[in-house]
Amino acid sequence: MTYIEQYINTINKAELRNSIIFNSQQIVDNIKCHFVFSQQLNGLLLGDVQSGKTAQMLGAISRMADQGYRLFVLLTTDNVDLQRQTFNRVKQSLVGFNVLSEQDEAIFNPTNLSKPHVIVLKKNIRVLNKWKNIFVATNACKGLILAIFDDEADATSLNTKVNKDGVSPINKALAAIKATAIATIYEEVTATPQAVLLQSEKSGWHPSFVNYFKPGKEYLGGNFFYSSPKSFCIRYTNEYELTDVIGDDDIPCPEGLRLSLRSFLIVCAYKKLLGDENCNFLIHPSARIYIHNKFVKRIQEELNLLTQSYLDPGFDESFYAMWEDLQMTKPDLPAYEDIRDAIITILDDMEIRVIPLNSKSFVCRDSEDPDALDLEKGFNIIVGGNTLGRGITFPHLQTVYYCRTAKIPQADTFWQHSRIFGYDRDASLVRIFIPQTLYSLFTELNKANEVIKRQIEVSQESIELIYPKGIKPTRPNVVNETLLHLINGNVNYFQKQPLPINVHKIDNLISCYGDKESINVDETLIISLLELTDNQQPNDFDSAKFIRCIQALALKRPSIKFRLIVRLERDIAKGTGTLLSENDRKLGDSYPNEVVLTMYRLIGNVNKGWDGHPLWVANIKLPANSCFYNVEN
Repeated sequence: MTYIEQYINTINKAELRNSIIFNSQQIVDNIKCHFVFSQQLNGLLLGDVQSGKTAQMLGAISRMADQGYRLFVLLTTDNVDLQRQTFNRVKQSLVGFNVLSEQDEAIFNPTNLSKPHVIVLKKNIRVLNKWKNIFVATNACKGLILAIFDDEADATSLNTKVNKDGVSPINKALAAIKATAIATIYEEVTATPQAVLLQSEKSGWHPSFVNYFKPGKEYLGGNFFYSSPKSFCIRYTNEYELTDVIGDDDIPCPEGLRLSLRSFLIVCAYKKLLGDENCNFLIHPSARIYIHNKFVKRIQEELNLLTQSYLDPGFDESFYAMWEDLQMTKPDLPAYEDIRDAIITILDDMEIRVIPLNSKSFVCRDSEDPDALDLEKGFNIIVGGNTLGRGITFPHLQTVYYCRTAKIPQADTFWQHSRIFGYDRDASLVRIFIPQTLYSLFTELNKANEVIKRQIEVSQESIELIYPKGIKPTRPNVVNETLLHLINGNVNYFQKQPLPINVHKIDNLISCYGDKESINVDETLIISLLELTDNQQPNDFDSAKFIRCIQALALKRPSIKFRLIVRLERDIAKGTGTLLSENDRKLGDSYPNEVVLTMYRLIGNVNKGWDGHPLWVANIKLPANSCFYNVEN
């Protein structure tokens, strides 16, 4: 039996089995297509937040083992509990492998690799340096191809000193491990690929290929929660509730937080009536610990108040309203009276745990520890910040209260906050309580993510990242700012040094529009015209980049309009700014949400600085409030 067959036999769900079989083959095929012996090869394995990336990684490792690979390193984030959890899962799943933890150097025997080895390490500088030294001392990689799978590769692996002419310690250690082998295949695994995609070829971390694995049908992700029109599970809260919570303690608990708590209690009551006593509620207000403590206090006070107010008319009024809200999407929700009785039991027996999770309160423990935090048991309200962003999985998460803000939000950081994504949620009872501005932000992030996925499916030659102004794709310290290429919407980009080529071809395409103020055309004509332009200097006006922007934009906004402005027999001097007349500039600006391409046919007089031949000059303006990111390689 092959290694992939042995692994597939451990998977219960047919849909997941089929996905792993398909994706693992695609990864191996991509490796064969791009691999050159004695070189380092980077690939990107892209999934969705909490969509089963570990299962896909293990499938790829199994498939590669069948191809003869014998030495694998699986990297986790620098978290003791997560590394141990991953090690245990790998050991259980890859039954035909020798699976080693970071403390197993004494039993590591590189001279006997009849079975494939998987070493599970956390990205800790001490651990990485130790195993680099082991590889060097034992000559473990002699004649072998080292395969590394880096989970959450965008988080700590990249060089955070790229703009300071230095190398950050983790990045340096990973590069040293890669260098212990004559050839390395390095799979960068993440649900937020922005930082990885913006790595340059020079960095040594840019992926040569990308594999995106689609989640299963039961997965609830961005298209479910952050759709347009608004998903049924979204409940808007006041924009300033965060200020109310951290303000005067005498101010009553804000409405959005109160309603989210009641919604959660109703779902807990429903679960209790079914005999399933596990449900989680996530509150993500800030990165600051003192704010977490404020929310914990507020929730505990509200729970105490509810426990003392069963006979208060307001108790039934507020709960009944939320029961009706949930019953609209869950018609078979038990009668309010039964739900009410279960809520009272939960409150009287103090079954709700309020748990702050942050750098000071969250202590990682072995799952066999009787005092371990087990979110698969009980009714839990988790309050936190950065600790909630990566790694930790929240089972049966049904309610989220989110109000975290940033002056300039980073797309990858905020998207990692989407812990509501997953497979085991009851879609009819899930609710997100969030300010409208933040909902709009997540909706834009979802659109941008979908464009990345579609570009990967169409072509991986160059992927454009599109975000509204005011949103950054990733943190700036991991992207080489000298190589970052940014195209802003609502800005006129034009050819400064155009060449007089393809004049007759362009004449045949658009000279008939010279008597029109402007005209709506399709995407293909705009692209054709850009393909016919050329410049004396390659960096003057990169038509290929504008074409990729247009293609990505068309994927993001299928209804986007394209406007063409054609002007003939213009006698304009060379070097005259954007070459646009004031009227044509105003005309282009009057279509802020469209792609506007202005084509001027110049006479090309010598006395105006040209070479005496007619020529066409292009000026393009992409839609306002859009930024396009790429990297010069």
